[in-house]
Amino acid sequence: MSLFRFIPFIITLFLSNISLAEVTPMPSPKPEGELDLIIVASGTPEYISQWLNTPASHGVTIKRLKKAKPNQLIVSSFLVSGVTPDKDGYYSFSVSFYILDPNNKPIFGKRDYAKGKGTAPVNPSFIMADPAMDIVLEDTDPAGTYSIVAQVVDLVSGKITDDTYNIEFIKNGL
Repeated sequence: MSLFRFIPFIITLFLSNISLAEVTPMPSPKPEGELDLIIVASGTPEYISQWLNTPASHGVTIKRLKKAKPNQLIVSSFLVSGVTPDKDGYYSFSVSFYILDPNNKPIFGKRDYAKGKGTAPVNPSFIMADPAMDIVLEDTDPAGTYSIVAQVVDLVSGKITDDTYNIEFIKNGL
């Protein structure tokens, strides 16, 4: 068999993997007092270890998952910025979330799921709430757009903000 017979297959396979995730530039973190939340999701937990082991000045590239197939791992994180420090210079926040199915019906949620606390950053920075969240959609789940909806509460200032992240669940064609 000729190697040339496999080239269209390899190109198709490569392009289909590209369509599963996209590299999107992150917005800049908000300054102190301007609470913000960004939900990110990827097909691998690698970005979390990179996040934890890379200086904030270098940044981390997150390949955001936009389409998922059955039994694919979806690793989601909550990135918070603009926290307000208390009089001693410490921040504290809590993230609650729920997941909507393609019919916009809640299928799972957890109040105060992820948290963050520590010394407030000197410069605007993203803080990854702990823990991250793993999601796996199965063959029995309906195809369509699933939404992760989250809300962060700054426990120092009382400010609240939210974000939504959509993932297209495709049973055939990926």
